[in-house]
Amino acid sequence: MILEPSISAHEHSLLYAQTIQNGLLPKTRHFEKSFKDHFILYKPQDKISGDFYWLTKKEDTVFFALADCTGHGVSGAMLSVLGISLLNYVVQKNFSLVGDYLTELDKKWVETFNGELNDSYFNNDWMEITLFSYNTKTKEFQYACAGGEFAIYQNNTISTHKGNSFPVGGWQIEKNREFTTHYVTLEPEAKLYFFSDGLKHQFDNTNKKKFGRKRLLNAIEHYHTFSLENQHELLDFIFNAWKDTTSQTDDVTLIGIEL
Repeated sequence: MILEPSISAHEHSLLYAQTIQNGLLPKTRHFEKSFKDHFILYKPQDKISGDFYWLTKKEDTVFFALADCTGHGVSGAMLSVLGISLLNYVVQKNFSLVGDYLTELDKKWVETFNGELNDSYFNNDWMEITLFSYNTKTKEFQYACAGGEFAIYQNNTISTHKGNSFPVGGWQIEKNREFTTHYVTLEPEAKLYFFSDGLKHQFDNTNKKKFGRKRLLNAIEHYHTFSLENQHELLDFIFNAWKDTTSQTDDVTLIGIEL
């Protein structure tokens, strides 16, 4: 293969890895088949990302996940591929509770790193993930969180939802971890927002102040009357204006969904 003179071998490898990783992520058509509306703000720090999102459907139930793996760049991207692979495996199980899928995912994740020659190096790889299931007929909405949180705007207010504080994998105090299933009643016009830590942790143009959780939630609440497409443009503009010339701190993902 002949490389462009202006592109280094390393840069070419990153671009190739970017193509592969993007190929594993669900496409716009998959979101359009599953949801009324959506937007995706996805900004890897350096072409490939430790963040990923995942979507599938089993009969009448839609499953969606957003995850943030340890690190970024190549190491984070490799873990994201593992996370996608394990989600595709565990979703084939016939669990009735979405938390059981995360419990099974956690077991398989830990098994992946067992037996490494240097456990002290490998066994702290972890993944924060939010997984929900939505039955399109019964309208039942379940979610489970392994660290992290997400937001719902409905009834003229924004609320945040968390689950278990520990992530999938990593060094844990709990020997037998089980993830709790939670239920939320969604109104017809409800909008859901899923985000990794990258946007909250982004420093401003003076490199002294983080964007923060409160600023993110306030922005979502302020622009909730706009279409999701316009919300995407506005939130992207706000992020870029905040960052300005400062380097991007981490991988950034923010996804809005209307069921």
